[in-house]
Amino acid sequence: MPNAGLPLAAVVIGDGLFIVEVADTPESRRLGLSWRESLGPIEGMWFDLEETRSAAFWMYGMQFPLDIIWITEDLRVAGVSAHTPPADPSAPTAELPRYPSPAPVRYVLEINAGYASALGIEVGVEAKVVPF
Repeated sequence: MPNAGLPLAAVVIGDGLFIVEVADTPESRRLGLSWRESLGPIEGMWFDLEETRSAAFWMYGMQFPLDIIWITEDLRVAGVSAHTPPADPSAPTAELPRYPSPAPVRYVLEINAGYASALGIEVGVEAKVVPF
């Protein structure tokens, strides 16, 4: 997992366990997983938005599809944006699709596409986060 000095945590959610990089600064949240070639099967990225709010993510610079899991302050899944495809690298950034949260959220988990449904990650499921 390319870490770039980000903190790590373990996230248990549905039937899955993920070792995640924690994006908890404006710069790490802006960069996210952009320009990475892949994620390992139990890797992901956990975004702490610092407050509960409506959020939208895009797939700028992404090389592979993701499941974006929207999580509330009390660590419950608010929704899943499944199989979000990488952005067309030739598209102007103003035209890239945005994937909005279905409700205000505090956290976001990004994992490999298809894992959310395979692991029973759906609305109402609880996440547990353990920092390293």
